[in-house]
Amino acid sequence: MTGKEVVNWRGVKALGIPYSRTHWFRLCASGEAPMFFKLRAHRNSPPVWWLHEIVGWLEARAKTKPADAPRK
Repeated sequence: MTGKEVVNWRGVKALGIPYSRTHWFRLCASGEAPMFFKLRAHRNSPPVWWLHEIVGWLEARAKTKPADAPRK
């Protein structure tokens, strides 16, 4: 990997993101997930993400303690 790979929606799902497409785009729009970009200016151009940003986001999420976890 060169660190410059891009993934489309199927690539995001293949990484194990459990969210629906709608919820994932809401997370992106609110800044909670990496923002997508388009390779072309055409409105039908599919959204893509930098792979290293998605992996970094997943790693950061794995390090945080869930708020609703039972306390001992």
